[in-house]
Amino acid sequence: MSPPLSMFAQSVGGSTIVGMRRLADALEAEGRTIIDFGIGEPDFEAPPPVRDAAIKAIRDGRGNYIDPRGLIELRESIAAFEADRHGLDVSPDQIVVTPGSYGGLSLITRALLDPDDEVLVIEPGWGPYKAMVMLTGAKVVGVPMGTTQGRFVIDGERLERAVTTKTKAIVVNTPWNPTGRVLLRDELAAVSGVAERHDLWIIADEVYSELVYTNSAHVSMASLDDDVAARTVIATSLSKSFAMTGWRLGYCIAPNELAALLARINQYTSRCATSIVQYAALAAFQESTDYVAAMHEEYAQRRDAIASGLNKIAGVECPLPEGTFYAFPQISEDWGDSKEIAGRLLQEAGVLLTPGSSYGPASRHHLRLSFATSLSKIEEGIVRMQKALPFANE
Repeated sequence: MSPPLSMFAQSVGGSTIVGMRRLADALEAEGRTIIDFGIGEPDFEAPPPVRDAAIKAIRDGRGNYIDPRGLIELRESIAAFEADRHGLDVSPDQIVVTPGSYGGLSLITRALLDPDDEVLVIEPGWGPYKAMVMLTGAKVVGVPMGTTQGRFVIDGERLERAVTTKTKAIVVNTPWNPTGRVLLRDELAAVSGVAERHDLWIIADEVYSELVYTNSAHVSMASLDDDVAARTVIATSLSKSFAMTGWRLGYCIAPNELAALLARINQYTSRCATSIVQYAALAAFQESTDYVAAMHEEYAQRRDAIASGLNKIAGVECPLPEGTFYAFPQISEDWGDSKEIAGRLLQEAGVLLTPGSSYGPASRHHLRLSFATSLSKIEEGIVRMQKALPFANE
């Protein structure tokens, strides 16, 4: 008999998205055709300059260890990008390059949390936030948000009521997966106000910052003012904006003392993000903006198509996404929990999507659909849903 395993590790469950993808794989193995609205992964390739830079780095023999903080020229490019795009005045010393935003969030939770600390996670919320908190021995406190005109909104009073003497941090995500919202400055100020009154850290996931559509604008939490920036640590990556999911390249932006600690933990966790990919990331920031703009334009068309199609289904209401590449329609409460609906859509219609209940109880009557797929697949998926969804009324 083997010795015991870590209690912290065993507290973490599996991913709903991964589990449903495996079910879809089994159906495809039987010959079924599945329309995949599940995973949040661009269907584009990384921009050509990125791929070329990676090949060049390999040919030039640049597969060596990198400083755990990341290449200095890459951190300088990131600092310039953040200043230009998001108004952040940060030095390269405040930036730590990581293996994706997962790597960054893992460093952040290790750096900030001790066992029995509490972390407020805004719901609906991306599941891995909870898992990463739990792996430190800290406790997750989900804080469900309500809706206004069909859109989830941040309620500072709900956050305030959830604070205890053990609360250490608040996790906030903008643009907001799974809701498709782009948080307003006033909403961010409500979060930062709670953090300031109770001396809390703000963990800001801004991985979708470049996926914002007409009439919305991304506001970085750290841009509100210097006091907010001093208690904010940002995790982000190139996965969504530059279509580099499997390349695993992200970064954290933090106050100097915390950034130094993140780099130290990075040293003992992964040593460094892959050197070849760091050179490729330089090309992303320096040579790939035109490609990103073209991808953004395509996403905007897909957004319009999926929202329009969903709103033609009786019992479904879908606000137009403001950011990300997710639609988050509400379904009739009479249909029951979204987990059952998602399961039946996969089995009976061959449509893979994510039940809103996996993001917390506040969204148990919602579905998340990724529109990071072609227009033709979006159209086919909507047709299948239109034909299938009356089964929910049986």
